[in-house]
Amino acid sequence: MAPDRAWEVGLEGGWLSLRANGFPLVRIRGLRPEIEFAGRRKRWIPLLRAGAGCFESEGTWGGLRLRLWAEERREALVLHSELRHAGAEPVRLDRVAPLALDAGGECRIGSGAGRWSAFRQGYQSWTGTRRFTHEQVDPDPISPVLATPLIDVRNRSPRRRGCFRSSGFVLVKNRCSGEALLLGFLTCTQALGIVEVELSERGAGLLRAELDWDGVPLRPGARLQLEPLWVGASFDEHELLDAYARAVGAAMGARVPATPRVGWCSWYCLFTRVTETDVLENLDALSRLRPQLPCDFVQVDDGYQQAVGDWLVPNEKFPHGMAWLADRIRSAGFDPGIWIAPFLASSGSRLVAEHPDWLVRNRWNRPRFAIWNPVWGWRRCYALDTTHPGALKWLARVIRTLVHDWGYRMLKLDFLYAAAVPGKRRDSGATRAAALRRGLEVIRDAAGPDTFLLGCGCPLAPAVGLVDAMRIGPDVAPFWRSWLSRWPQRGLHGTSAEHAIRNSLTRAFLHRRWWLNDPDCLLARDRGTRLTLAEVQALATAIALTGGMAVLSDRVAELSPERLSLVRRALDLRADQARVVDLLEADTPEWIVARSGQGVAVAVFNFADAPQRKQVDLSRCDLHLGPDRELGEFWTGERVPLVGGRVDFGVLPPHGCKVVVLA
Repeated sequence: MAPDRAWEVGLEGGWLSLRANGFPLVRIRGLRPEIEFAGRRKRWIPLLRAGAGCFESEGTWGGLRLRLWAEERREALVLHSELRHAGAEPVRLDRVAPLALDAGGECRIGSGAGRWSAFRQGYQSWTGTRRFTHEQVDPDPISPVLATPLIDVRNRSPRRRGCFRSSGFVLVKNRCSGEALLLGFLTCTQALGIVEVELSERGAGLLRAELDWDGVPLRPGARLQLEPLWVGASFDEHELLDAYARAVGAAMGARVPATPRVGWCSWYCLFTRVTETDVLENLDALSRLRPQLPCDFVQVDDGYQQAVGDWLVPNEKFPHGMAWLADRIRSAGFDPGIWIAPFLASSGSRLVAEHPDWLVRNRWNRPRFAIWNPVWGWRRCYALDTTHPGALKWLARVIRTLVHDWGYRMLKLDFLYAAAVPGKRRDSGATRAAALRRGLEVIRDAAGPDTFLLGCGCPLAPAVGLVDAMRIGPDVAPFWRSWLSRWPQRGLHGTSAEHAIRNSLTRAFLHRRWWLNDPDCLLARDRGTRLTLAEVQALATAIALTGGMAVLSDRVAELSPERLSLVRRALDLRADQARVVDLLEADTPEWIVARSGQGVAVAVFNFADAPQRKQVDLSRCDLHLGPDRELGEFWTGERVPLVGGRVDFGVLPPHGCKVVVLA
């Protein structure tokens, strides 16, 4: 054991114990490996043996042999596992759980289990991510049409009070005594990781970390090195999340550009109505305002293509072609960017008409539904089979044309979940995670190492190491919330400024560990919007202080001087990394601390529909500021008293925020 290690792991009377400086943080009894194949589930009792600084376990059943061994690292226990098939016939592998709490097991994270919170990571970019307690239910969207683009439809919510399925990892904290446990998979190249936890007043009645192998055939003689499982405990959940995120980034070779991008996107002001003339008008305005709005890229979003899937055929709104437009953008001093949904194809596209065999199939051998998007008309969109050699060759040609022939060095890759929808693929041995990653690898290879790839609508972990930035929330909107996001999408998912801000906060810890975070666009305009000034300031604050990309999506020439000043000030406020102080204390956290170019910024949000008074105790952030004094609120300049280490922000408007910057 390393002498400077702050925590240690041990086996005591059948308990797995995680301690910090000799103090027990977490104790778990009754963990069993679990494997499911051909619709059957078999459990083995892990006969853990200590030796050479690690623990080992082996078990055999039905021709399958599972071996587990634990590696003690400075910050965590990493459980490795290997599955071998020594039988004579192929078996369909459904799930492998290196650790699962059995019916008689017990998990102790401090005391007072009724005060536990579980941080549930959403499946993909747009999926709502937040903390839950044992009294709550995590509901799915109400219909398959809404659910398919938002959640993992193969692993739906249990819809039981206190029971949650989290993508890749789960963090459980005792809010009373402070202990926290994190279980998460270190890589995601072969199978999607799921960690399921069930909380009650008595503790964790269910704790299972499993890999979803999608029922792919495991052939005789096959040997699988499974995704490692990271297990850590701490009194500081922020340090725990940071350590896990860094470990995943290191294991998967995360790409983290030195500087977050600042740019302009056509989508939220022009949508699919965008024309060549619109782009040129905004390009001219950005050139004139460059000292005030220092953008480095201009991105053409959805609306240039003839049909979804026919990416190399521009429509009549772009008469000079996309290569000509990229040259104009580059000549103005900006990097050209373009949008593409590489794994989708409209039922009315040439791609579907000419190559129906390139699509994922459902159980009836029909093209697999991926989305119906009203902005594309009434036609369905299907999922591209990224294991089909012909489809991959076509995909590489499309990307090479966009990047090397047309000159777009920034690609926004949207609706990426489509490559991972359940269904039948050409390569029956590829899991959904492997199919998604295979498609992304083809895109990266064709685009080249210097092209900036922004992922969107993507299951997160499989993309680490392949994209430079990732959308970490749903689409923003020129409104705070809508009936669709509030009811059919359960107040958790869906397009809205409220949900975009929440995910920007709850996933802030991924920034600079897995990629650059993309919180989606800033909508600063005061015309053609239902956002109040307070809501715009809240959106600008979340984008600035969480440190990721900053992208404007307004008609630049129509911005008033006041709103241009707001954008400029938001850019000045940009931080490198934020800490969301109350991440596991509220369903929607409201308090962040970040270091900006101006100093240490402290921001509080009011997500309520009524005014609320807010105070914060800076000692909780390890900020000790000496004598009492008055501070200036960043957006309004109003005086904010600092008394006894507490900042009294006064009354915040509905959906608003206030910020102070400490020198």
